[in-house]
Amino acid sequence: MEGGGGILPEKLKEESQSGYVLPTSREAGGLKKSSWGFLLTGIAGGTLVAVYAVATPFLTPALRKVCLPFVPATTKQIENVVTMLRSRRGPVVDIGSGDGRIVIAAAKEGFTAVGYELNPWLVWYSRYRAWREGYFFTVLKCCNFWGASDDAAVGEET
Repeated sequence: MEGGGGILPEKLKEESQSGYVLPTSREAGGLKKSSWGFLLTGIAGGTLVAVYAVATPFLTPALRKVCLPFVPATTKQIENVVTMLRSRRGPVVDIGSGDGRIVIAAAKEGFTAVGYELNPWLVWYSRYRAWREGYFFTVLKCCNFWGASDDAAVGEET
């Protein structure tokens, strides 16, 4: 085979006599490019980016040198806290409030509730949950405990 291994001249002659012509351009009878591959790749890529964007803020605290994982309170734990609070008065402080489940449950019981959280993504999420459930102004603070000033003390309006 000379010339890099192309089609033999005899074979080319037979094909041209049989009326078969190799497609040289993308015509109506030639090969068409499908856009389904691009669409499916775009959907898969977009889904992966969305999952990454949502999961990253909740998973990155586990990658710190000192791991402070977010473990949400169960329904039974929240019920136990609310049962304990029913016989008490005064404000409630939740250090490491996470997504604000206990803070919101205490606010539903009529307490002034404050939650402190290091993870800013969980702070934003707890504020969103409090707003969604109608307790945004009852839950006074959800912020970084170490960055909180004296103005953020329980029971003081800011």
